[in-house]
Amino acid sequence: MSKLSSLTVVIMCGGNGTRLWPLSRVLLPKQFLKLTDNKFTMFQLSILTAQNLNPVNYIVVCNEKHQFLAKEQLGELSISNYKIIVEPFGKNTAAAIASACQVISDDNNMLVMTADHMWDHECFKKAVHSGLELIDNTSANTSTNTSTKLNDKSSIVVFGIQPTYPETGYGYINYENNNLIKFVEKPDKIVAESYLKQGNYLWNSGNFLFKRSTMRDNFVEHAGDIWKSVLFTVQSSKEQDKVMVLNKEQFQHVRDESIDYAVMEFHQGGKVVPYSGYWSDIGSFRSLHSHLPKDDNGNYLEGDVMSVDTKNCLVKSNGRLVTTLGVEDLVIIDTRDTLFVAHRERSQDVKQFVKKLKSDNRPEPYCHAKVYRPWGWYINVEGTDISGFKVKRIGVYPGKRLSLQSHKKRSEHWVIAKGTAKVRVGDDELILHANQHVYIPKGSLHRMENIGDELVEFVETQIGEYLGEDDIERFEDDFGRV
Repeated sequence: MSKLSSLTVVIMCGGNGTRLWPLSRVLLPKQFLKLTDNKFTMFQLSILTAQNLNPVNYIVVCNEKHQFLAKEQLGELSISNYKIIVEPFGKNTAAAIASACQVISDDNNMLVMTADHMWDHECFKKAVHSGLELIDNTSANTSTNTSTKLNDKSSIVVFGIQPTYPETGYGYINYENNNLIKFVEKPDKIVAESYLKQGNYLWNSGNFLFKRSTMRDNFVEHAGDIWKSVLFTVQSSKEQDKVMVLNKEQFQHVRDESIDYAVMEFHQGGKVVPYSGYWSDIGSFRSLHSHLPKDDNGNYLEGDVMSVDTKNCLVKSNGRLVTTLGVEDLVIIDTRDTLFVAHRERSQDVKQFVKKLKSDNRPEPYCHAKVYRPWGWYINVEGTDISGFKVKRIGVYPGKRLSLQSHKKRSEHWVIAKGTAKVRVGDDELILHANQHVYIPKGSLHRMENIGDELVEFVETQIGEYLGEDDIERFEDDFGRV
């Protein structure tokens, strides 16, 4: 039997990708965006990489805000052999891996992948095969030409990336002859240059391979508190339709720690597989620009963009015309609500803006002007939560419906622009088509359902003293948000 036949792939989808703001936001982070491919998101590209290994199943660990994105994007790839673990809040990689280990009963080989890395499929498959040989716990003794036991227990394998330049944004792995010596924090430039010269340091990819029992035993020995807290959480959590939502009350007691510090720095006999094929974590606009196809002047231009005497620039427009003249080495990102301009070599410092925007309680770090929901999407056209009015453009997918809900502080007026909708207001039900409308008084039960074969689009005008999204009381919901 092939070693890959018992492989479970764990995709970790946490993180907000702040270095790619304003493309990446809290509600729609980079792993769920089509950054490098007009067909697939970063998450989907990770799944496609894993598919090449023929895994027996997938486990996806994600935030509660992203579970519907993950489920939808798995469906687009026709992936059915999966389970989604929903974290109510992030508790770092140790908790994510511990929860994945506890939702399967078999002692499978487990491959942990991050959702936003790009690999050469064949090179990655070769690396995984090399890792499987290492966790078999034997090694060829070249001097005696015999096979000897390395340890009583199987090893945990980490995949390290062969560095090509002195990167200061990655952690490093110090290794010798496939043996893990230590993990190293992100260095400064001088230290990173010394690592590159020494040759026995690799970028830490954050991807791991191990037997389930090996990781369990190491958790129990080195991070027993995390293992027990996650165990109590899983035992008290509910699972429905391939989705396990972790119990919030229990999960809050889990220690926030990375797998590197919780387990790996204590693990005796850790192994390293150096990976030298194509790889990118698309962690900055610099790395994104290096991956994308460019014109003769080194530019990547997307959307309605015109450039004259422009070189080595990354320009993305999400609507309006963007023009550039006589500039070099710039990143220009124009979204519906934000314009970001930076020198390409300074672009990763964008996280400073994100931090400031969050401290000012602004919405831009959290969501795009277009906000995705499990039933569709909406765009804020005009108005704010406290302006007294707000206008939204809303789209509802075929066969989907909004929750049955009411509002205490606002009334609404819906005008259908496209499609056929069944609308409930109070005890009344209406069938509405394009150019028809309905008024929803404050406090009235209401619901919208798309009963046609095309997208329903409508304009919603809200009037009231407060218009925030938290002024929603749900009574029924197809997506478990009651």
